[in-house]
Amino acid sequence: MRVGVVSALSVLLPLIYSPRPAPAQSNPASTPSVEQALDSTLVMLKEGRAPQSHLSQELAHVMMRLAENNHQPPWPVVASFADKLTRDLIGRQLNNAQTTTMRECIVEAMHRTGTSNAGLASRLQQTLLGIGIDSSKTQLVIRAFIAVREAVQGPDDSPLVKPSPFVKPRR
Repeated sequence: MRVGVVSALSVLLPLIYSPRPAPAQSNPASTPSVEQALDSTLVMLKEGRAPQSHLSQELAHVMMRLAENNHQPPWPVVASFADKLTRDLIGRQLNNAQTTTMRECIVEAMHRTGTSNAGLASRLQQTLLGIGIDSSKTQLVIRAFIAVREAVQGPDDSPLVKPSPFVKPRR
């Protein structure tokens, strides 16, 4: 009996007392471990061997690690995007270019960059459509992606709808 308790404790104690991941740093995208974790998650999505909920949580955690400390989006916004994306990507056979684009879009979404939200979302949308995801599902993912991006960077300063031309008043 004591051997069983000791062996159970020898397994559980390292899990309980293992160090927690360090909080996001000022430029975590340059940290190889974060990018490796993102790549690993994308590969797991492609293979589809893990449950969708696990992959979604993993992706959301990696995305939060990518965010700069002073521009972290709210967890529910990131989790919603991760859930929608994993639901549509799980088991899909992405080629290397598609995987690279997915990674780049996710990394850029989590940083304040000069890329417009609409431009980055359009790039992701084209990739998702190229993978063969239905356009209505793609729109749901893109809306969630833009919500993440706006939480990090703020809304685009360029309107998506062209303003109406100025009309001179009659005299």
